[in-house]
Amino acid sequence: MGSPEILWRYPRREGDEDGIGYAAVEARRVDRLEGRFPTLSLQFNSTVGGLAADEPYEGYRLDWFRFRFEPPSSYEQATSYAARVEPPGQGEGDGFSTYYDRESTTKRTVIELRDVKMQGTILVPAVFAPTTESLPKTLYCQFTVQASRPGLGGKTVRASGEGNLPLDGLSGFSPSD
Repeated sequence: MGSPEILWRYPRREGDEDGIGYAAVEARRVDRLEGRFPTLSLQFNSTVGGLAADEPYEGYRLDWFRFRFEPPSSYEQATSYAARVEPPGQGEGDGFSTYYDRESTTKRTVIELRDVKMQGTILVPAVFAPTTESLPKTLYCQFTVQASRPGLGGKTVRASGEGNLPLDGLSGFSPSD
C-alpha cells in the first residue's frame, strides 16, 4: 500500500474542473529503532489560488484554515497518543496554533493557521505518536478553510470536508529512507 491520502477540492460549481484550491492530508508509517513504537508522519496541505484555481476563482487568498484529526474511539490509545506539529516553514508562523480537544472516549488534535492573506500552498508536517506498538486502522480527518478575493466586489467563501484516512496495512519506512 502506498501513502494513503484524502484530497478535498473546494468549492466549485457544477461543471467546473477546478475551484479555489484544495486541502489534503497524507500519512506514512515510520518504523523507528528497535524498542521504540512506530509513528505516523502526517502532512497537511492547504492550497489556494495559483495553479489550483481557474476562472472564476482566480484572485482568492487564504484567510485561515483548520485541520482536525483523531483516531477512532475503539482504538486502545484514543486518549493517550501524542501529536507533534511543526509550524509551517513558509513564514506563516504568526497565527499558528495546535491543541487537543478532548472528549470522553477520544482526543482530537486541532491545527489552525489564522491571518494568512496569501495565495499558494502551505504545508504543515505532524507526527502521530502512539503509546503502544499498534497504530489505529484509520484517522478521522476534517478541514475548514476560508478564502477571500480582495477589492471591489470581493467575495469570501468557506469550505469544509471530512473523511477517514485508511491506515490498515500501511507499510513502514525507516527514518533513513
